[in-house]
Amino acid sequence: MQSTLDPRSPDQLQQWAARWRDELLLNVLPWWRRHIFDAEGRVLGGRRNDGRELDAPRSAVLGTRLLWTFASAEQRLALPPGPELDWAWQWVTQGLTDPEHGGVFWHVDAQGKPLATHKQVYAQAFAIYALCAAHAARPDPEQRAVKQALGFFELLQAHAFDKADGGCWEGFTREWQPLPGARLSDKEPPAPKTMNTMLHVLEALTELLRHHRVPAVEARLRELLVLFMDRIWLPGPRCFGLFFSHDWRVLTPQVSWGHDIEAAWLLVRAADVLGDAALLARSRELAVKVADAVLARGMTPDGSVLGEGRFNGRVTDDRRHWWCQAEAVVGFWDAWQISGDPRHADAAWRAWRYIARHHVDPVGGDWFKTLDAQGRLVGTVPKAGPWECPYHHVRTGLEMIERLTP
Repeated sequence: MQSTLDPRSPDQLQQWAARWRDELLLNVLPWWRRHIFDAEGRVLGGRRNDGRELDAPRSAVLGTRLLWTFASAEQRLALPPGPELDWAWQWVTQGLTDPEHGGVFWHVDAQGKPLATHKQVYAQAFAIYALCAAHAARPDPEQRAVKQALGFFELLQAHAFDKADGGCWEGFTREWQPLPGARLSDKEPPAPKTMNTMLHVLEALTELLRHHRVPAVEARLRELLVLFMDRIWLPGPRCFGLFFSHDWRVLTPQVSWGHDIEAAWLLVRAADVLGDAALLARSRELAVKVADAVLARGMTPDGSVLGEGRFNGRVTDDRRHWWCQAEAVVGFWDAWQISGDPRHADAAWRAWRYIARHHVDPVGGDWFKTLDAQGRLVGTVPKAGPWECPYHHVRTGLEMIERLTP
């Protein structure tokens, strides 16, 4: 693999696009087809790095992201219809969806029996996102997927958004009553509002608006986009805050460079789908600032992106997570497309070279999910699990194929 990339060379860009296509079609997607469903098409809890089945709850995060992955790959790579999309569709709409109160459960067991019945807003966002992808892949005259996505949005409209200060809350009980202290994991501090949840609500509403121009969806997407630029972005430390009070006081000095570079390009995408020229200009300007900040503080000389740090620059997680590297590729390339600054194109290429050297598993298939600072596998993190899924790297592959192909 060449050490440098000329971002203005059509031949090199086509070669890189072909490499991404091969990675998805020959390595990533086949692994997930073979290893994440049981004989009856139900989602497994996961797989360890040695291929053994992982005995874990079936998370809404994994289930919805599988539906998004197989639907998006089928539609955007023009693949013949496969059973994986049908299995994932059935799992999300029957195994994860609450037939009584609506929304998706946080965790279910192997048969789809609820284990954690609360309604995490993060998970509802991914359900909307996945249903939109299913509609794009296999539209039907009744528009079942879009109607279900709109139903999930209406639940968020009724319960999740803060009418006083804007943004959305983290979680609710099964019956959609407020659930103080709801959070994505025990690793996170209690916070009524988080950047991560709002980023993926914004991402979901972007796709919902793309497929169905509903004024209420447009209004909420606009609100979130402005909040990201005016409240969640912190000009002083040059990063997005992660955890907030209800009135937008930042609660911790944490920085997640992976989330920063991911948000940079998703905000541009949201503004573009909104069709608002002023917000698009603002988001593009911010995307370049974010890329510069991540390049200066969160990217190492070997091309990898660090886990987390503090406002003062201190690194608190020096592991290399697959999703951070994937988001760096598309985030820096997006910045290059905006700025024309060769540093951004080089950063995207270096992130890819790190992925190819360390995360890609050419023997077992798919990618290793977490490495230590020396690029060695962290064996306690499975290849597939409640959080370990194909969404980030498949999405980056699809984005880069489209962006690199004339």
